[in-house]
Amino acid sequence: MKCKLNPVCHLFLSLALINTAHAVDLPASIAFQTQEIDPHVGQVCYALAVADVNSDGKPDLVAVTENAVVWYENPTWKRSDIIRDRTEKDNVCLQPMDIDGDGRVDFAIGSAWRPTDTATGGTLQWLKQPNAPGQPWTIHPLGNEPTMHRLRFGDVLGTGKPQLITAPLQGRGTKPANWSDGNGVRIMVHSIPEKPDTQVWPAIVANDSLHTTHNLQIVDFDNDGDQDILLCAWEGLFVLSYDKAEKRFHRLKIGTGNQTATPFKGASEIKLGRLKDGRRYVATIEPWHGFQVVVYTEPGKPAAKAVPEPEGVVDEPVEQGLWTRRVIAQPVTWGHAVWTADVDNDGDDELFIGQRDKNKTGSPSGPGVFMFDPVNNGDSLTFHRQIIDNGGVAVEDLLVADFNGDGRPDIAAGGRATHNIRIYWNQGKK
Repeated sequence: MKCKLNPVCHLFLSLALINTAHAVDLPASIAFQTQEIDPHVGQVCYALAVADVNSDGKPDLVAVTENAVVWYENPTWKRSDIIRDRTEKDNVCLQPMDIDGDGRVDFAIGSAWRPTDTATGGTLQWLKQPNAPGQPWTIHPLGNEPTMHRLRFGDVLGTGKPQLITAPLQGRGTKPANWSDGNGVRIMVHSIPEKPDTQVWPAIVANDSLHTTHNLQIVDFDNDGDQDILLCAWEGLFVLSYDKAEKRFHRLKIGTGNQTATPFKGASEIKLGRLKDGRRYVATIEPWHGFQVVVYTEPGKPAAKAVPEPEGVVDEPVEQGLWTRRVIAQPVTWGHAVWTADVDNDGDDELFIGQRDKNKTGSPSGPGVFMFDPVNNGDSLTFHRQIIDNGGVAVEDLLVADFNGDGRPDIAAGGRATHNIRIYWNQGKK
């Protein structure tokens, strides 16, 4: 790989944590090299995705901005427009999928983003890739939902084919400051018809009881072979699972979220992580657009701990039957991205956090990208923080993917105030 690489600041924060049995092992830090592939993608890089846009077998990086969808061709990272100024501002979310089954990737995209307008806006459409390079992509409208905010593809109905799952930020007609008053957010599941460009996409409401649902993940949460909807909201952390016999979704609460903060509550980012011994954890940012990195562990399993332990954190009581909540870092002013992936091939998923704003106090100051490496010693689970980027990108979104095929997953992050996109190349353990 020939590219201009800038050295990234590596600062590995660790302290020996002693429990009653033994000292916790310290993981080796991972070396990353930073490449800025676009210094100004737009006013805001709202979302990132990985997709093989030109069908050459290499994962390309795709970004959505306020007025465009652009893609960066692997490995040169040459920038090209997919669409520009063809949707209502702002574009806010997208997801790749071969929607029409022609062997080429398409995209679902949410536009007309107006986060406090709960009556209008929120367009949903899909972008069809042309038959030949250089031709325009076709935009197929799918409808409207105010404050349309997140999209995911997954087979949550168990039909053998993927559906499009959509999640607005707020319920229709709700108003500040207490967004939990009034209608809940309509989590919708849209089935893709045989002719998606001309036929109506049938849709059902998976749930409409929660408020301020900032993010979600499609994952087989209970390891039963069926995909579920893992999401966070003002009221906490939940799993939506479809019952084929009853033809409806069941809602399971697994975590509290931060219910003591004001004026915002709950959680706003969420990902499931897995450990090599089969245990799982759920990572969030709390409260909504909040200042805490939180890890939930399964009932009866060791609670997560941070190295070093964050100051001023008091464990909150755990509701009966819910996962155990532990704050592993604060402050992280305006945490806005969470990802889990095994980037050092040790069998445990590392936790990646994107921070959007600079902290007024504390170190590291941010904004930037931070990794928390879990060490599982059976009777303890500790997370050790490593700084990937401190100050270089005001993270609106991040993801993890192996862009150069070396078997070591890399990190990509896109900024709001910094307007940039960076790839952090995984160089392996130091």
